[in-house]
Amino acid sequence: MVNTINESYAHFDDVQLVNMTQNGNFDALSELWIRHVDFIKKVTLNQYYKIRPDFSEDFLNSEKLWSYRLGSSYINLAKAAETYDSNYSVPFLAYFAMKNKYAFKDEKSFNTEMSMRNSYCENYDSYEFRDQDDDMTEIVNSIEKCLSGNERLRAFFKKYVATFDELGYVSQTDMAKIMGISRQMINTNFKKIRFIAEENGLEKEFADFLSAQDEARNCIQKLYLGNRYS
Repeated sequence: MVNTINESYAHFDDVQLVNMTQNGNFDALSELWIRHVDFIKKVTLNQYYKIRPDFSEDFLNSEKLWSYRLGSSYINLAKAAETYDSNYSVPFLAYFAMKNKYAFKDEKSFNTEMSMRNSYCENYDSYEFRDQDDDMTEIVNSIEKCLSGNERLRAFFKKYVATFDELGYVSQTDMAKIMGISRQMINTNFKKIRFIAEENGLEKEFADFLSAQDEARNCIQKLYLGNRYS
C-alpha cells in the first residue's frame, strides 16, 4: 500500500505529483515526501557516509544524523520537483538522488574550502574517500567491453553501475524501482552477463565486481549498527 497523506492523491503517480507541485500545489510535494520518505532517508544516509560532507556530524548515530539532514533532503526534493522534466530519461527518484548527491558535494567543497582557509584540517587528506577505485574502474571497463556484442545488456550494466555509484548501496528492490525494471529482470540480466564474462575469461573480474557490492553493503550496515548503538 502506498504511503499517503491524502487518499485523493493516492492514484497519482510521481510524475503527476511533480507536475502538480510545479503548478504550485504544495500538498503534492508533501505527498511525494510521505510516499518516498523511507527511500529518501536511505539514500541521504548512504550518500552522507560515502561523501562525508561535514566531519563534525560523523559522530552522530544514523537516526540523529537523519534528524539533522531531513530538512535539507526535503529542500532537495522540492528543488528536484521544481526542475524535473518528464522527458528526462531517468525516473524522478533517480533525479532526486542526483540532486541530493550534488548538494552534498557542494557542501563538502564549501566546508573543505573553509577548513583550508582557517587551517582547521591540516590532515584533511587522511579523511578523503576516493570516488572511484582504480582497480574496480578497470574491472567495470573490462566487463563493459566484453558486452559490446549485446547492446541491451551493455546499456543495462552501465546504468546499473551508474545508479550504484550515484546512490551508494541500496537494496535490490530499490535498485529495481530506480531503474524502472523488476528484480527478476536484474537477476536474469546478471546471469547472462556472468555467462558472457566467463566466456571472455573474466570470471574473477565478475566475482570481484559482485564482491565490491557486498563490501559496500557491509560497510553501510556496520556504520548504521555501530552508530545506532554508540
